[in-house]
Amino acid sequence: MSKPARLYPKKEMKLNPKVIWIGSIIFAIAIGWFGITISSFGTL
Repeated sequence: MSKPARLYPKKEMKLNPKVIWIGSIIFAIAIGWFGITISSFGTL
């Protein structure tokens, strides 16, 4: 084994901009929902 093992091939390292855009929106919604829950129920 001369080459180090990689988790993903080079071809799959290129992410589709649409996937990143949708992922960032979902992440923002999750963070916003988390903030609303904390502000509603107080610090858990």
